[in-house]
Amino acid sequence: MCWRSALSLALCLIPFNFGRAITSIDTNFVNKTIVFFFASDSAGQVLEARQVATGFLVVVPGKDGRTQYPLIVTARHVVDPVWAGCASENPTRLFARVNKVHSSAQSDEGGVGYIALDLVQNGAATWSKSDDEAVDVAVLRAPPEFLSADYEARFINFRNFGTPEEIAKLGIGSQTASTGLVPGLEGKERNYPIFKFGKIASIPNEMAALRCKSDSQPRPLRVWWIQMSLVPGTSGSPINFDPLFPPGADVSAGEPRAMIIGLQSLALPGADLAGMTPAKYIVDVISHVVPSDADLNLGLPQK
Repeated sequence: MCWRSALSLALCLIPFNFGRAITSIDTNFVNKTIVFFFASDSAGQVLEARQVATGFLVVVPGKDGRTQYPLIVTARHVVDPVWAGCASENPTRLFARVNKVHSSAQSDEGGVGYIALDLVQNGAATWSKSDDEAVDVAVLRAPPEFLSADYEARFINFRNFGTPEEIAKLGIGSQTASTGLVPGLEGKERNYPIFKFGKIASIPNEMAALRCKSDSQPRPLRVWWIQMSLVPGTSGSPINFDPLFPPGADVSAGEPRAMIIGLQSLALPGADLAGMTPAKYIVDVISHVVPSDADLNLGLPQK
């Protein structure tokens, strides 16, 4: 069950939806947790024709049950293309495009808003990364605008990341679902995240290589391979395990649940494969971002 605090921050465990969507994931809720990144020009203004990538909103609750730490998660190469060998300099600002509560039919200002994300302050990066240089994860603190009642932004509860024990039960052929930006299909008056479905294709012990340019040095990455035809704009999008429960399934009796198992880092369209950074690396970065009073427990709450 979802709820709103006085700051209009939705805190939710991903519920199951057996209505219009033939999936165990509540697609309506998940849509509102996705943000589309757009580039900034030299004057710091949004370039509405320059889609960049995808991010998703996560909230870590405090141990007191009241405090909340809202975050944005994406792939490191989105905010640090120099690290990935994709560019000669990093962006200092990106914009997150979010749906407004009121659609364009009700407002002269349009149905989406652009929230500035400054990636550098006083010469230092505002985002956090792993100590492991082979991990493609970046975590940013969500600006206060995301908590405004003007936007439809929702936050995924940190508990929705799979526990090590849950993820250990997955294997080749496990169902997956991704939600992100497909350039050209993002919508003009509203964000329209695209869902794609696939399966885990390989869990290698060896690292893959990210090569943005033919003449750049490959960047080793720790990824799983997902059978899914993702595109560069979906970089940073969440990848969920999608168990496709039958109606009435008792998920409290040890059945695997819908959960975040990683984010997209690589796309190999010709091979119909995508490289997924496993969830444990995202969880690790988040655990170093939030204060010590944050509740970092994973899995469904104990009754």
